[in-house]
Amino acid sequence: MTWFGPSRDGRSADARGALVRVLSTDHARTAGAGVYLSGRRLLTCAHVVNVALGLRSLSPHDPGKVALDVAFPVLSAVGARRARLVAWIPPRSHQYGPVADGSLEWDGDLAVLELDEEPPPPVGPVRWLEMERGQQVRAWYGGGQPFSYADVRVGAYDGGIGYLDGHLSGAAVDDGYSGGMLWSVADGAAVGLVMGRITAPDEPLSAQHTVRRSWGLGWQSVLRELSQAGAVPEPYLVDLRARSVSVSAEDESVRDMMVGPLHTLLGDPTARAAHATALATELGLRAPVDGTAPTVEELARLLVGTERALPTLTESLAPTVDDPRGRTELDRLLALGRLTETARLLSVAEHRVLLGKLEHLAQHDPGLLPRAATAALPYTDLPQSLQAARLAPHAVPAVLRELESWYGDGSPVPDETPRLPALLRVVEYVAAETGGLACRVLQEWSGRVAARLGIHASALRERRADAARWSERATVTGARVLVELDRYAKDPAGHYRCSVWRLRGDGTAARAVTESDRPRTGREIARLVREVAGGAEGAQDGVALIAVSVPPDALELSVDEWDGASADEYIPAPLGEDFHLVLRCPKLRRRSRTGAGDLNRRWNARNESDTLHADHRTGGRAGLIGLLKTTHRDTARVLLHGSAEHRGELLPVCLVMGVPIVLWDRGASGPGDGTRLAELVPEGPVDGLPERVRHFRVRAYADGAAAVRPTLVWEDTELPLPDELQLADPSDGTEQAI
Repeated sequence: MTWFGPSRDGRSADARGALVRVLSTDHARTAGAGVYLSGRRLLTCAHVVNVALGLRSLSPHDPGKVALDVAFPVLSAVGARRARLVAWIPPRSHQYGPVADGSLEWDGDLAVLELDEEPPPPVGPVRWLEMERGQQVRAWYGGGQPFSYADVRVGAYDGGIGYLDGHLSGAAVDDGYSGGMLWSVADGAAVGLVMGRITAPDEPLSAQHTVRRSWGLGWQSVLRELSQAGAVPEPYLVDLRARSVSVSAEDESVRDMMVGPLHTLLGDPTARAAHATALATELGLRAPVDGTAPTVEELARLLVGTERALPTLTESLAPTVDDPRGRTELDRLLALGRLTETARLLSVAEHRVLLGKLEHLAQHDPGLLPRAATAALPYTDLPQSLQAARLAPHAVPAVLRELESWYGDGSPVPDETPRLPALLRVVEYVAAETGGLACRVLQEWSGRVAARLGIHASALRERRADAARWSERATVTGARVLVELDRYAKDPAGHYRCSVWRLRGDGTAARAVTESDRPRTGREIARLVREVAGGAEGAQDGVALIAVSVPPDALELSVDEWDGASADEYIPAPLGEDFHLVLRCPKLRRRSRTGAGDLNRRWNARNESDTLHADHRTGGRAGLIGLLKTTHRDTARVLLHGSAEHRGELLPVCLVMGVPIVLWDRGASGPGDGTRLAELVPEGPVDGLPERVRHFRVRAYADGAAAVRPTLVWEDTELPLPDELQLADPSDGTEQAI
C-alpha cells in the first residue's frame, strides 16, 4: 500500500515510549531492556532477569515470584517501579537442554513481568509485525538515551532467529540492549526482541572475523513461545497479534468481491478520501494531506488485511447511506467481512468504549458479565471464563473478543434483516442488570451499533424487553429466624441459653424458644433452629436466613458447624451448610452513640462502597479507626486478615463503628491466610455473599484437610434486634416453646 502509511506521531515513530529499563537489584546498573505489552504486563528476556538478580546469565532455573525494579525512562519522570515475575520461559539449547556458557544462540529466553500498579498514562502498547529478511530495524539501550540507538539490518531470518548486521559507524548492539524491541522505522512497528550478539574471538581482529553481528527473536517466534507456554493470556495478545503481510487465496477472493460494493458506496473520490482519512486516523495510520484518495482496490486491500478496518469504515459510512440500494451494498460489504478473520464485529471506537465500560463494571461486580451472558445466551456454550462465578477486569478483552465472533442469537428477525449479534444481546442484559445512567449509556451504544449493522429496530426492542424482564426477576426469599445466645457464669462450658424467633413477612416476630429454659449444647440448639426454620413463614421459598446474636466474647464461636441432624439421619446437617448462617453482636453496636446512624448509612451504601481489607498494614486499632472515619466512612464491607489475636483487636472496631458486613477466616493464623477466602469474591455482589459463604462451607466441611472456616457478620437493618422485636399477641395464637 502507498496511500495508507504508518503513523508518524511521536510515540509510534520513536517507540522509545514503550521501552522498559530493567535495573539490577542494587540499582547500580541497567541489567537490560524490555517492552511494554498491555495492561500491567511487560516483556523482556529471561537472561535479563538473571542478570538483574545477579545470577548466571543463561541459567534455566525459574527464580520464582521475584520482584524487580523497572522504569519507563522516556515517558515517565517517576523512578523505579516494582514488577513481579509472572511467566518464565528459560533459555534452552536447540536440543531442549541447558545453554552452555559462550553459546552464540539459543531458544526460549523470555520473561513476562507484571507491574504492581498501572503504568503512567503516556505509556501505551506498540504495533507489532512479523520479522522479515531485509528490514531496517533500530534498537535502544535499556536506559533509553536518544543517542543509544543502534541501526541494523535483518540480513537473514532462519528458524525464528533474525541475524542483524550493523554498520561500522554509530552505536552497536551491546550489553543492556537485550530484551528491548527491534523497531522497524519504515513500518512503524516492532518486529522482534534483541537477544544477543555474536562477538569476535579474543585475538587480534582480522578481515575474516564477524563484526557487529547480533541476533534477535522475530515477533512471530516470540508470540509462538508465549502462546505455547501459556505465558501471556489472551487479554494481552488480542491487540498485539500481527497480521502476516501475505494474503491467502481466500482473502484475495474476498478482497476482489469487496471492490464492487466499494465502487457503489465510495465511487466519488472526494467522499472516498474523506472516509479513508477518517479510517486511517482511527487505525493509527498516516494519510496524505494533499486531498488525493486511495484507489478502491487499495482500500479493499486494507479492509481485508487490517483488524477492525471494515467495521470502522462502515461506522462512518452508515449515516450517509439513505437509499435502499446503498444499504444493500453496505450489508453485502459487512457480510463479506465475516469471511475474514480481521474484520471483527466492532469498530475501533465501538470496541474501545465497550471495553472500558465492561472492565469498569467487572471491577465493581465481577459476577455481572458471567451472570448476564448466561441469561442472554442460555443455549450457547459460553467460554470457560464466562462459566465461572466471577470475571476479573483483565480477562474482559479475551471474553469480548470471543463474543464478537458469534454473529447471530438465533431469534427470529423481521423482513430478513440481520440477526442481532450475540454480543449485543449480552450488552442489553448487562445494561438491564446495571440500571441507572450506566444502563442508558450501554443501551445507546448498542442502539448505534445495531443501526450501523442494519438490524431492525423491533429486534433490538424485543431483546431489550427480554433483558428487562430478566433483571426484574423476583429474588426468592426464604424463612428468617433470629437467635439470641447468652450464657451465665455457672453454666457448663460449651452450653448456651437461647431465644429463637420466627419473623413473619410483615416484620413481626413470634417467639419460639425462650432463654428461661436451660443451657443447651450446640447440637441441641442446632436441632431447635432447624425445627423453627422449618415451620417459619417462607420455609419452602428458598434458603432460610439464621441471624445469631452473640455476646462480644463469642464472635469466634463455630455456630455454623453445629450439627442439627438427629441420631437416625444419614446425612450430617451443620447449620452453615443448610442455612445462611450469619452472626450479629448488638451489645458492641450499642457502645457507640452514633452506632445506629452509622449502621444505616453504611448499609445503604453497601452496593457502591468497596471492600476494605484490614490486615497487618492497617496500623492496628488506631489505624482502622482512622480509615473508617475518613476515606472509608461509608464502607459497608470489611475483610479481616490475620490471627485470632489480631482479629480480636480489629473486629470490635468494625462493629462499634457500624460496619454491617464483616468477613474473616476463623482458621487463619497469620496475615497470608486471608487469601484463602478469595473464592468467596468479597468484592462481588453484596446480596449474594451469604449464599457464596454457604457454598464455600459445604466444600470446606467436605474436605477434612481444609482448615478454612469463614465467619460472616451480617447486620441487615431490616432485621430487628431481639429487644426491638414486635412480639405476637398471645390471644392471636401462641408459639409453644420447644
